[in-house]
Amino acid sequence: MKNLLETFFSSDTDVMSNRVKEIMANPDDKKNYLEALEKLRKLENAGKHGTEKVKLSNDQELELTT
Repeated sequence: MKNLLETFFSSDTDVMSNRVKEIMANPDDKKNYLEALEKLRKLENAGKHGTEKVKLSNDQELELTT
């Protein structure tokens, strides 16, 4: 029998995009991505805005902005 809450709050919704899953599956890409997010978090906490570029192992580049 399903838990009553499970029927109302189903957890089948994925919160990570496929792109982020791909990045997280590669240790080097994951490290670079998380470092960029940390830099942006520090900027945001300081009330600033900025952009970080992340170069992936497949030579693609992401631009993250806050």
